[in-house]
Amino acid sequence: MNDPLNQKPPDNTGTDTLSRFRYQAQLALPFCLECARQEKVRSVIMEHFEDIVLEYKDYWQFIQVKSRNPDQGDWNFSRTLEALKSLYRAFQNISGIKARYSLFLEGNLSASNELKVLINFKPDIPNSLLEKVAEEIGISESESEVFLKVVTIHPGQINRDHITAHNTHLMGQISPHTSAGEIEALEQKLTDEILRAMSADRLSDLLCDYISRANLLNDADKNRVKSKQITSEKVINLLGSFTSGSYPLLTRITNLDLPTPSNLEKKLIAVGAADSIIRVARARRADASYREYEILSSGFWDAKKFDDVQERLETLAVGVIEECKDLGKPASSIWRELLKELTQQAAYIDPNRIYKQDPHTLIGAVCGISDECRIDWGVKIA
Repeated sequence: MNDPLNQKPPDNTGTDTLSRFRYQAQLALPFCLECARQEKVRSVIMEHFEDIVLEYKDYWQFIQVKSRNPDQGDWNFSRTLEALKSLYRAFQNISGIKARYSLFLEGNLSASNELKVLINFKPDIPNSLLEKVAEEIGISESESEVFLKVVTIHPGQINRDHITAHNTHLMGQISPHTSAGEIEALEQKLTDEILRAMSADRLSDLLCDYISRANLLNDADKNRVKSKQITSEKVINLLGSFTSGSYPLLTRITNLDLPTPSNLEKKLIAVGAADSIIRVARARRADASYREYEILSSGFWDAKKFDDVQERLETLAVGVIEECKDLGKPASSIWRELLKELTQQAAYIDPNRIYKQDPHTLIGAVCGISDECRIDWGVKIA
């Protein structure tokens, strides 16, 4: 296989470019772990530096990954639409099969971005949006509607600074008896394997042939596909017994059958949370996960102490939510009161300093509890 350094990347070479390549590989890692479970994901094809293709039993998922530095701000309409063009090329080339198309963005959509409607599957798309997309891509409005109805946008992906901690924390949850050092080494090992698949010769039209009529390919073409394909067998051979056991976080992270917001986001939306609160909640949840991994990797993880602080947080959150739930759109009141109580009671809530008695990290842990459906935010959701 070719080395990633010898491939022509989509932007300027250098440290930032290599970081983006690794970031894409790390975003694909949870899907590769799910593939090892031999459940929903059957294989992962790393087509090139920005493309992840997932094979499911009865459909295919095409993912375009776009990253950007935090100083570039949120994704505005024109930049997001430019990213969608790459997905349209895949949509245009694939016919006769059931497929979905997703845009994964490092960073958030701007408040005025009309494409926010694509965060969920929507039965009706505004005509004004159909017109703009059609004009930009150079297609008819009817073609634009057909395309957008199978597209979802997934902003707010774990950023490059935190994704290694995120993945190692995920793997630690999968196999809590594996040492932190081993988990770190396995995460790097699997990421490197994904990078090797990315750097193999691009499939281009061969990918479409493989999807639509794999049985007709000659051996040489099948081997080209295999060089870019991560299968259950490959992951199991690479990670061994680590791939067995339960996956408490994995299905929540990788399930694209229903490309909707996370449980946390759905609950916040239901209680009228502003985009700013949802964005901060995601960030604080990431902070809490990172802190949990720090403890895990230190070798001083104590399940009893962790359960204790989680129970205290849950008790506090339930009390605050009960007080505020009858208010109209109570999200801001709940958030404000939680932060106030966590600031005043940090030492009591977190006596063992699992979250360093930091109220912002503690509220991130509350967000994690919400994502696990242990609490709601004052409004029950289905």
